[in-house]
Amino acid sequence: MLGPGVRLGERYRLEERVGAGGMGEVWRAVDEVLGRIVAVKVMLAAVADEPDFARRFRAEATAMARVNHPAVASVHDFGRSHDLTYLVMEFVDGESLAQRIARGGRIAPEETLRLVAQAADGLQAVHDQGIVHRDIKPANLLLRRDGSVVITDFGIARRDDASLLTSSGAIMGTPSYLSPEQVLGQPATVRSDIYSLGLTAYECLAGQKPFVGDNPYAVALQRLQTAPRTMGITLPAAVLAVLEKALATDPAQRWPSASALAGAARAGAAGTGIPAPVGPAPANTEGRARRMLWAALVLAVVLAGGVAVWGFTRDGGGDSAVPAAKAGVPAGFASCGTGYCPVEPMCWGGLTAISGRAQPPGRINCDEPHRYQTYAAIPLPEGALEIRTDSLMAQPAVTKACTPALLRSRGSTPGKADAFTPDAWPIQLPDGSWLLHCLARSPGGETTGSVIG
Repeated sequence: MLGPGVRLGERYRLEERVGAGGMGEVWRAVDEVLGRIVAVKVMLAAVADEPDFARRFRAEATAMARVNHPAVASVHDFGRSHDLTYLVMEFVDGESLAQRIARGGRIAPEETLRLVAQAADGLQAVHDQGIVHRDIKPANLLLRRDGSVVITDFGIARRDDASLLTSSGAIMGTPSYLSPEQVLGQPATVRSDIYSLGLTAYECLAGQKPFVGDNPYAVALQRLQTAPRTMGITLPAAVLAVLEKALATDPAQRWPSASALAGAARAGAAGTGIPAPVGPAPANTEGRARRMLWAALVLAVVLAGGVAVWGFTRDGGGDSAVPAAKAGVPAGFASCGTGYCPVEPMCWGGLTAISGRAQPPGRINCDEPHRYQTYAAIPLPEGALEIRTDSLMAQPAVTKACTPALLRSRGSTPGKADAFTPDAWPIQLPDGSWLLHCLARSPGGETTGSVIG
């Protein structure tokens, strides 16, 4: 039983519980060997007892211990005592950004950008170690007495080469701060952390969360259906420029790295103008942005005398009258038999259906892990959007178009596509019309590289 006075590892004497979350409890403790105050995170038994948890969590702790940056909480030790798994970290004497917002409300734009820049610096150090935090939010950003920022709580962080610390298929993170791709069940990347930091900046400026709902599922789903609540305050244009790019729905349109975001935030705070991102632009980012089918966050910026009003909106209208692809070959395709074939590889990280209805997928680089790749497309058959996605392949028009033979013929090398299974998914074009994509599905899980020639 945890409580004041309990000693873990014959070294760490617990003094006061200072926090609790979904993974465990955090205690202020005394390191009796070195005579210093530390933070000890004790993992919940239900989590720690998962198969191979200790091995995987130790691998994560080892990776995090290699991060050496003033804006990242230092990891000191890892161990197991009294049948409890624990992690020993730097104790930050201060308060969380969430407590700061709750206590004082909105934070001034210049101060917000300063905090964002420091947090982004720390994130870059984390990302340099191949770690994605996956739960950036005000509660996980601590403020020292001098006002400097410390990133903490890596309970659900993931290394590029590590397995998840939780059950397969779970969407990890806090609903109010998940990126659109995380909501869709796709892998989190460094740009997912950038999006979450953008939402954190929103909360600093607005004094309220960007998304609210009756339950966590509804909160997470909102960013696919609507936009963050309007702030209703005037902000410098430079602040809007930083946040607009951080909150781009398409990951390829966000700041390319945390360090780029940090530089932009500092320039915005200093009023020196927002620097352009450094490094090569992602391939075909303009085309990707047009094809992004998540509910778009459109930044409505009304410039007036160097300031702008922060307000998000979205396109209205439903799909009661859904046009098929308009006359002519759609952009990104070439004529191919009775339909179209993509002129460049089109890969998708995952497909999500809610109550049987297809949700917009997110396109990713084919060199990244993915499950689906388009090998052909046809105009959307009448009534296809009203059919459950798991029944699409049984429809005669779809069966005729998305054949295994066509998939094999589109393989980049002989026999390469044989192990892939045909599937189908409706995807909307920028002009509002629809195509039905014939997809090569990898039955063995995620794959890399293009299977289509």
